[in-house]
Amino acid sequence: MSVSYRKTILRIAGFILSILLTFTSIMLMRKVELLPGLILLVISVILFMLSVRAIEQNPLTDEELAIIKPYLFPVLFLIAALVLMGLLIFNMTEYPRTTQLNNLATAEWLLSMLSLSVGVLWLARWKPAHPRVILEWIKANPVEFSLATAIFLAGFTFRLVALNTHPYPWSGDEASIGMEARRMLIGENTDWFNTGWSGQPNVSFLPTLFNMLIFGETFFAIKMTSVVAGSLAIIALYMLAREWFGREIALIASGFLVAYPFHLHFSRIGVNNVVDSLMAPLVLWLIFRAVRTRSLPTYLLAGIATGFTFYTYVGTRLVLAMGIGSFVYIMIRQKGYLKNNLLHLGTYLAALLVTLTPIVVFFIKQPTLFMTRIGQEGIFLNGWLPRQMEITGLNTWQILVDQFSKTILVFVSQNATYFLNFDRPYLTVLGAIFFVIGLAIAFRHLFEPRYFILLAWFWSVLFLGGFLTSNPPANTRLVMTIPATALFIALGVWQIVKVLLHLKFKQSWVYSLVTALVVILAIQNLSFYFGVYREKFFNQDANGELAMEAGLQLQQLGDKYEYYLFGIPRVFAKFPTTEFLTPGLKKYDLVAESIPELSLTPGRGAFIVAIPDNQDLLEQVKKQYPGGKWEIIPRKVRDEVLYYAYILTPDQINYP
Repeated sequence: MSVSYRKTILRIAGFILSILLTFTSIMLMRKVELLPGLILLVISVILFMLSVRAIEQNPLTDEELAIIKPYLFPVLFLIAALVLMGLLIFNMTEYPRTTQLNNLATAEWLLSMLSLSVGVLWLARWKPAHPRVILEWIKANPVEFSLATAIFLAGFTFRLVALNTHPYPWSGDEASIGMEARRMLIGENTDWFNTGWSGQPNVSFLPTLFNMLIFGETFFAIKMTSVVAGSLAIIALYMLAREWFGREIALIASGFLVAYPFHLHFSRIGVNNVVDSLMAPLVLWLIFRAVRTRSLPTYLLAGIATGFTFYTYVGTRLVLAMGIGSFVYIMIRQKGYLKNNLLHLGTYLAALLVTLTPIVVFFIKQPTLFMTRIGQEGIFLNGWLPRQMEITGLNTWQILVDQFSKTILVFVSQNATYFLNFDRPYLTVLGAIFFVIGLAIAFRHLFEPRYFILLAWFWSVLFLGGFLTSNPPANTRLVMTIPATALFIALGVWQIVKVLLHLKFKQSWVYSLVTALVVILAIQNLSFYFGVYREKFFNQDANGELAMEAGLQLQQLGDKYEYYLFGIPRVFAKFPTTEFLTPGLKKYDLVAESIPELSLTPGRGAFIVAIPDNQDLLEQVKKQYPGGKWEIIPRKVRDEVLYYAYILTPDQINYP
């Protein structure tokens, strides 16, 4: 680049920067930040005058115009993205928040990402792939395409079949997410850049909202969010494994993930944890593909995907560190990478920044919400460690060693009980063997970027989501290890393949053996998850079952009934499952002291429920309001009573 050309760029950049600084200074002064605004305004005016003078004294030559012309429109779109981002930041400092401000912030965010994307795609002269190119690839790779498609369809089917009945019962966490989505659906909550239930960003509830538009306000709609995310995770893992290790390992890894019980379970319950298993391989695939192809659009997508990790499940934020860490390690390993890819890295960072801006602004204003789950679960933050030392008499190192062993052994020998209630580890014996082999292979090639990132991914989740949190192994926080585990198993299986091929076994025989191994692993896992795990109701929870069944019964009775529950302290009338199933119906918790003063609403039916321990209290209500219907509702999972119900119709509760 010539000196004159550099000076031309600086003159134009100075002019553009002066306009942006003027805009920023005016916005600051409108926010009553007069002194910073005035200082910035003076700087912007001086810069504007200097840049205009420089341009007038040294007008652009025809040659310089020809060089700069292709960049004019992309630069305009990039400037638009910056302006929109600035408007968004100022918007988010406005209080009190209104629907108009929230909708404007959403529009500014989406338009800023769109402007940046258009600018980058224009700069790269991007054109979408012609369908003919895709068809030609399929014709050239019919076996791979057929197998990959079959794997995805099988994975989707196993995640969809009997979705409403297994796992049983529906959980309060699912209902809580459903209620957040409903609030956004009816316009009660219009603030995308805030947090809702369990400190999760409101954007994370949007997929459930879209499913409700399609399937109605049902638990099926809530669960479909996880079905789709879990199925897409299979594709993301396939693409990452193919990028790193080739199609054979990609087929093995994704084939294993199809029936992996740990992943199946989280793909069938309507909570956001499963997004971890999608975003980790997706972001890493985009990053490594971008590095290999040097494609600006791929760097753009990688930046946007990395930024979106802050809008999903809390644990997914780790993917941001993984993405940036991957680039840092690649810079260290590849000589000249930074120097030769400044524009590409700038595109990634710009996309990341534009995507992240609103949620980062929110968390800067509300740092306690950012730390909600981290503070609750981290053993160095919640006081758990000193309490354990006092209770057990063990020192810090002994407790940490115990924490570590519990976290790692759940893969091979320790039952995965917390939340999952598995009576086995994550992996079968056969799966554990290949897992250990694959882990050893990864350590053998530690400093290769793909293996280094894979190991960093796996162990960082184990440490931050298990070892350093209360009561490991917390299976809800280890979901991000799932794709990495599948990769280790695939590496282990492929190592066996290479040994057999070196021993001169026929390739067709060896490939048949690999297929058989993947099928055997799938059969073992499916027979557990849809067999013993389902038949014995390992996922059972008496409180959740009561809330679900009482909610369904109340739903059938209709909106002319009110709900009364003798459940304290075990279960409450406004348990999320019941609340989601019967929105708008009045619900009351009753205790023994409530009975003498109990006054049922005239003209409204009463659905009065008691847990078995409170049967006598319900019988007292029956004596006080005779003539109703007495029901005994059994549990589905055990031979015992779930709850007693006493039902009075609206006609039986007369007006005074």
